[in-house]
Amino acid sequence: MSDGASGNKGSGISVDRRDFLKLSGAVAGSAALLYAAKKLSAGFDLNFLSLMPQSGYDVETLQPNWTYTYVPGICGICSSTCDVITTVEKSPDGSYVRAIEIDGNPLSPLNKGKVCARGRSGAFLTYNKDRIKTPLIRTGPKGTWSFKEATWEEAVGYILNTMKQNNVQPYEIILGGGAIPCSNYRPQFIPFMFASQVPNMAGSPMQPCIYGEHLGINLTMGTFDIHGSDLMDDFTYSSLIVVWGDNGNPAGIFVNRAHRLGEGLDNGAFMIVIDPRQSEAASKADLWVPVKPGSDLAVAMYIVNYIISNGYYDSDFVRYYTDLPFLVVDEGNGLLRPLAEEYSDGTVKAFYVYDEIRGGLAKVPPFTNTNMYDVDGNRIIPALSPQGATYNGQQVYTAFQKLAERVSSYTVDYASAVSGVDSSILEEVARRMATTRPMDIATGQKGQWGSYTTQFRKAVAAIMALTGNVDRRGAWVYSGVYRERMSALNDAYSSAVSSGTPPGILIQRPGILEQVPYVTLPGLILNAFATIYAFHNPGFWVHGYPSIDEILNQNLVSQGLKPAAAFTMFPDAGIYEALQGQLTWKGATYKPKMAILCCVNPAKDFQESEWKEILSNLFVVSMDILPTDTTLYADVILPDATYLEREEPFWDDSAALDYYYRTRNQAVPRVFPQTVPNLDIILMMAYEMGILEQYVAQMAAGNGLPYDQLLSAVQSNLQKYMGYLQQYGAYPRTGGIIADSWRQVQSSIFAQVLNTTPDQVMSTLESQGVLPVKTYDDFSSANQLIPYGMPAATPTGRIEVYSTLLYYYVVKTYGYDPTWDPLLAYVPPNWNAGYAVNPGTYVAPSAPYNDPSFEPTPPEFFLDYFKIPPIAYTYMTDNPMTYAITENGYHKNIYQYIWINPASAAQLGINEGDWIAVVSKLTGAKVVARAHLTNWIRPDTVGLPDPWGQNNPALSYSTRALDSFGNKGMTNLWTKSYDPLTAHRMMQQQTVEVRPATSNEVQEYTALASATTTLPSEEDIQPDMSPTGGEL
Repeated sequence: MSDGASGNKGSGISVDRRDFLKLSGAVAGSAALLYAAKKLSAGFDLNFLSLMPQSGYDVETLQPNWTYTYVPGICGICSSTCDVITTVEKSPDGSYVRAIEIDGNPLSPLNKGKVCARGRSGAFLTYNKDRIKTPLIRTGPKGTWSFKEATWEEAVGYILNTMKQNNVQPYEIILGGGAIPCSNYRPQFIPFMFASQVPNMAGSPMQPCIYGEHLGINLTMGTFDIHGSDLMDDFTYSSLIVVWGDNGNPAGIFVNRAHRLGEGLDNGAFMIVIDPRQSEAASKADLWVPVKPGSDLAVAMYIVNYIISNGYYDSDFVRYYTDLPFLVVDEGNGLLRPLAEEYSDGTVKAFYVYDEIRGGLAKVPPFTNTNMYDVDGNRIIPALSPQGATYNGQQVYTAFQKLAERVSSYTVDYASAVSGVDSSILEEVARRMATTRPMDIATGQKGQWGSYTTQFRKAVAAIMALTGNVDRRGAWVYSGVYRERMSALNDAYSSAVSSGTPPGILIQRPGILEQVPYVTLPGLILNAFATIYAFHNPGFWVHGYPSIDEILNQNLVSQGLKPAAAFTMFPDAGIYEALQGQLTWKGATYKPKMAILCCVNPAKDFQESEWKEILSNLFVVSMDILPTDTTLYADVILPDATYLEREEPFWDDSAALDYYYRTRNQAVPRVFPQTVPNLDIILMMAYEMGILEQYVAQMAAGNGLPYDQLLSAVQSNLQKYMGYLQQYGAYPRTGGIIADSWRQVQSSIFAQVLNTTPDQVMSTLESQGVLPVKTYDDFSSANQLIPYGMPAATPTGRIEVYSTLLYYYVVKTYGYDPTWDPLLAYVPPNWNAGYAVNPGTYVAPSAPYNDPSFEPTPPEFFLDYFKIPPIAYTYMTDNPMTYAITENGYHKNIYQYIWINPASAAQLGINEGDWIAVVSKLTGAKVVARAHLTNWIRPDTVGLPDPWGQNNPALSYSTRALDSFGNKGMTNLWTKSYDPLTAHRMMQQQTVEVRPATSNEVQEYTALASATTTLPSEEDIQPDMSPTGGEL
């Protein structure tokens, strides 16, 4: 623990900042020194200050006689999880300590010393007057701020008594987690679900982000969390950068991408931005291509056609490292079946290709990295376009041939007609993407939301695969942690096969997957294992209830409909329907009773009107730092500590190309002694639920930790921390049960890996924040580039342009649908129709919405939404620093208003700053906000910024935006149905009508919720700024 958190504990050094920065390299030991020398020697010395840029760096003036410490950690503002250094000042008399500044850690291979304005504002979260400072219990109606202060004993007792009185079963609980638990706490949260037997999680980043936007890439590349863990956009070395409708990642902003984007542009990369709106990324582009919303798939299929028909594909990469040479059988009606040899149980034994050497069919292994050898080890050359190939007299084709056939009708003229962009511009885009290498298409977030999304992302991944831009510098490069985990899985597979397990595709070999700690399964295989064998599997749970989305799936399928969440994890699908009494399981009506939420705001992060109703009908426990619109519906609020106040386990997870250990050190003592780190709250819940040993066992099994050691450490620390809480009525201000226990165990494991001592591991991570293990060059030298020397985490190990997971799991389970076509299929925009109307039901669009080239005219518009750089998630709207940026006179209209083109606004009599109503043509739902007139958006499109709409009076800063954007967020416009594959809401599969808002609407949409008790900002609870006190 750092000295900033405690005056008498830890390894922080109380010296002048510059002296510390000069000395810090020595503390970390020779490994870190060698790493720093190797990675940063060009123009840098081995100390933090000189590692900063030589000009333009903010070196603050320090106060005379004050003590300054510098605590390395991990930013907790968003899921970019940048490595940072927090400056902590202590008064001369030792009575006052405060975090004053946050900078990027220059030793970090992830963000390389950079940090964004959001990250710089982290201290404003810790010292925010609106913080939840003590447990609160509801005293008034839901939807109001009506609470009484409570002790932890009272709050926990109230929760347990309510659960007992209502006979709450594990399958009747909905867990809720936001982006912070997703990116920070998977190693603890998933084991809690398994130990508690709670199968339900509504994860706000999962539905719209990892599945709604990333699944198509994940299926191809074998990834899961492509922006946080598995893949890096290596823009620095790109010759061509394409940002396609997802400004939120490189410029919206993920620092680990944004600084590489800047480096790439400085190095001369040409940048194309394809977006209806001139985003921050587009403002830096050489070519802005304002395609029509919903046209992206048609444009992408044209580019695939251009690459193939002109012979611009990388033939060696495609034939040897993808599954495009695999032979398929055309079953008709769009379905292509892989030609495979199968075992008697129906699992895959081998795939067929056409070997050019022998002039006939050959069998290749079901799981490997390359198609260079058949199942007997003979060298082969798989053909991409064999003529007249047959199997048992039946015509067969390669997946490559079928891909070429499917995209052949997507010409530049057709793409131009659908996208509304001149054909000469599209042809330039296609030519550059086909011929410029290395190229990176930003993996991105905040993009296209419709049933076409997965196929669009598959098309993007196909472009990268066809051009060979996979795991090569300047393209998509796998992260260090992904390689480590894939290496472990590959070893487990090889060991099992050598011991007699029949070779097979990974998703059909759960016994092999079980040999790897499940939290550490790499990429897509983690996703597949968790979905197929756990959350969607009733037999996995002792009570026989799968996740609620799977219950919805089975209810829909039993009615002859499509599923609502065929392959996804942690969506909210089914919760609303269950509370409406529409779901049954085991012959009885199924309804949840309780929600336990952590760092999530479903009243704004999910479909707003539905979730306010859901929260009104559940017993809700919320763990959070700040009030949210969701806490207006909470029955109990438990106060979380901020990331500057938390000590946490060691990590190895990041999107960095290098593999390294890192950690979040506690920078300052907890300001409010009633606040408790969320991981300790979860642990205490496990203890009170009587499942402590099961929870520890799952954490150990899921993360590869020794159970006996971890249990001993947890029991010892639990006794100390809970004893303190019981004795003093407050939590210790430093440390944590989970943090202390995990670090104790992890330091020994890491020491063995690095051939050093646990104390050295601990001191290095406390003083440096990062500890290098392997560099990208180390992986390259060890032949661990993917797929050239090692398989990807796809079922077959190859880059899968044809998704075997979609075929062998989704198609086999639910039949064929273009939405989940394993290869590539065109899914039209289906405006105001398709699967966006009712769950599981396809509604054919009527004219003119059945025409992909349709363009609305005022007052009807397409809908775009966008992430603004100063705000990560809705809670950040209550940060005084970041809110001030958005309220700045120049920024306010851009960041807080709805964008509309001046020509369109003129037709409606709308002027800058006027209040307007945006009403869904599909559902009638609406938002009300002011209008920003700008030529930076297409005339047929309106753009909505995503973080606004708060009306909780406990939010002093967020609610100031009510004068710009009303009290309902853009999620109020989410459709009330689900994409049948991923369960994301198809918000952009609808059109909207725009008109001037009425005075009654403005009054309604600028009103605050009522408050009948004291607001947090008015509580008589003073912060404790002393550097000591409250230690164990």
